[in-house]
Amino acid sequence: MIKTKTLFILGAGASKPYGYPTNIKLRELIRDRTNNQYMIDALKILKGVVYDREDWSKQVDVFVDEFSKSSVYSIDIFLENRPDFMEIGKMQIAASLLPNEDDTKLRDLEDNWYMYLYDRMKSSFEDFDKNRISFITFNYDRSLEQFLFNALKSTFSKPDKVCAEKLSKIPIVHLYGQLDLLPWQSKDGFHYLPAHKITERIINARENLKLISEERDVEESKAFKDAYELIEKAEIIYFLGFGFDEINLKRLNIELMKRKSVHGTSLGLELSRKRWVYKYFKAKERGNIELQDCDVLSLLKNVLKYEER
Repeated sequence: MIKTKTLFILGAGASKPYGYPTNIKLRELIRDRTNNQYMIDALKILKGVVYDREDWSKQVDVFVDEFSKSSVYSIDIFLENRPDFMEIGKMQIAASLLPNEDDTKLRDLEDNWYMYLYDRMKSSFEDFDKNRISFITFNYDRSLEQFLFNALKSTFSKPDKVCAEKLSKIPIVHLYGQLDLLPWQSKDGFHYLPAHKITERIINARENLKLISEERDVEESKAFKDAYELIEKAEIIYFLGFGFDEINLKRLNIELMKRKSVHGTSLGLELSRKRWVYKYFKAKERGNIELQDCDVLSLLKNVLKYEER
């Protein structure tokens, strides 16, 4: 069981072991027009007019061309600066992520940090929610929730409703929204399956994803308010698979992290970027961060405190 108040902050690299693309890979998928057919079908339904493949293809092509020419790595950052593409951009994100939903990718992987963390959370079913952990994620995928639900249900053979109630006490905050809810989270939720009702879900992404176009959106966001509460309460904080983008760090209000134990993965970060991260955390008494040049699983094995039940 994890008794120390522990917060995990997840970036795109945290979902990579489960088949989800990093920002660079997502950019490639969009530029290569990998999911254009999904997009065209979704636009046809959304617009509610006679199907005109050529017209919808042109709309998608304009977006892809502009994103490509922007030379911005992150689709999120691009859309924040180009709100005119917000609707079609959200749909492109969903079209690129939804086909990766696959239960079999969530278990028995060599670098499965979900499985390692769950092992550290061992307890009776009654005490499972006494694990003092929480999550803030910048990711849209639902792999963490799906893994925990499957693991809890299969470990203890409890009904869906009972497992859902137990998991609801483990905070998971999606700062920018998520693809959609799972069936155990809502009667209208969608199953965790590749391409399950994918066209309908691409359309839903317009409401489910909460990209920021103005900073006042952060100030008014319930998700960010919840995140700040979790940061203030935490004793140990782990940045996992996080790219340490300056905008996201500012929005996290990391001044709240001073005098806390903060660790993070830095696999793939260039040396100059690592130095900047250390400097950024030390500035204005924000505190310190300890980075390790390793993947998420290795970091947790190295520094996650072992605590007896």
